Amino acid sequence: MIRKKILGFCLAVSVAAACMIGCGSKTAACPFSELTWKNSVSDMEKLEGTEHETYDSVYGGTTYTYPKEFEGVSGTVKYMYDAEGNLASIAWAYGSDDAEELRELYGSIHSDLVSAHGESGYNTQEDTNYGDVWYLKEGNIIVSAMITDSQKALQYAYISPSHSTPKEDVK
Repeated sequence: MIRKKILGFCLAVSVAAACMIGCGSKTAACPFSELTWKNSVSDMEKLEGTEHETYDSVYGGTTYTYPKEFEGVSGTVKYMYDAEGNLASIAWAYGSDDAEELRELYGSIHSDLVSAHGESGYNTQEDTNYGDVWYLKEGNIIVSAMITDSQKALQYAYISPSHSTPKEDVK
């Protein structure tokens, strides 16, 4: 009987310790990557591989792109680093020939974000360009779409807290 109680106590302590360790672990910056804002280019390459396209980042560093499926759709994930080598933004981009498909994907992503974070702090809705911004302490989230005769694209971006603009600073 005492043995069962000791075994039960040890099991309970082990489960509690595992939960505490799991709760304290770093969480991914966004739903389409496992990276956190602390991850380096080397960490990114360990996760995604060394086969990538690059171009200048709007944050002064380099953007690295990889093919990436999200929500069952094949698009591109973009890791944008600043001049100091800090991960500034992770975005997933998708282009389509079908405007309605793009609107539906936008609607699905938008709905998920509203469910998780409430209504956005900025919204623009035009026939061809629309988007939302959520101003969060964990960093801004931006989802936007552009539909023209020649271009139909969506971008879903997470911005690091240190590179995000607070809502009160937006004019």
